Amino acid sequence: MMKNLILIALFTSSVAFSQVPSLELTPKGIEPAIINTNMLTASKLYEKTINWLEKNYENPDDVIVANLENKELTIKAVEPKVWTPNRIGTDTNYDMEYTLKIEFKDSRYKIVYELGNFEKNGVQLSTSYKDLFKKFDGSVKYNYDGAVAGIEKKFNEKTLSLYNFIMGISNGEDW
Repeated sequence: MMKNLILIALFTSSVAFSQVPSLELTPKGIEPAIINTNMLTASKLYEKTINWLEKNYENPDDVIVANLENKELTIKAVEPKVWTPNRIGTDTNYDMEYTLKIEFKDSRYKIVYELGNFEKNGVQLSTSYKDLFKKFDGSVKYNYDGAVAGIEKKFNEKTLSLYNFIMGISNGEDW
């Protein structure tokens, strides 16, 4: 009986985690992802996403650049500290501009990230995520693997945060 309970627990947790695909940064950017939900209508997904924006952005109205009710939301913002390299003994924080488009259908939504340039101390740099990769083979340039990993981590966390909010999954901070 105990073995069956453990197997059921493992199976259900793996199903829950498989709902949110792991995003990877490539020379072409981050591939769009379709995330399935349990029978939530497009209008409910839209409503919950608006609530998530209100909880996670200081001024949600300032980041929303397109709003087609129950169909699509587009936000434009800056993600802080996507990469913090140590240069000559000093940590330097790099932020990244991004646009997140979320399209809603019954029982699923699609996320599309478009990454912009890096920012440092609020100043836009001429460097973008494309500069992290070699042109001839698409591999990550020397010393930039931390930047790629940092970008993937931040945007995977953001994607999972939205999913957990929509699905009502607690992050353990119920105080």
